[in-house]
Amino acid sequence: MELRVQLKICEGCGCLWYRVQTQDSVYCKNCATKLREFPSPESRKLRGRPCRKPVAKVWPDELAAMGGAR
Repeated sequence: MELRVQLKICEGCGCLWYRVQTQDSVYCKNCATKLREFPSPESRKLRGRPCRKPVAKVWPDELAAMGGAR
């Protein structure tokens, strides 16, 4: 049985580790277990105040056409 591996540098802690070529992880096992505790970006909700709706601007000539004040 032949197993192909790549020498990788962990993006979390910087240690060197071997990764199977078919695997696509960028973290070592220790960092991967630590990062599993954090929520994924898709599961987080947007927090804070909701965006204000834009106010429609009325130009003076449109206002006069509607019979408004000049």
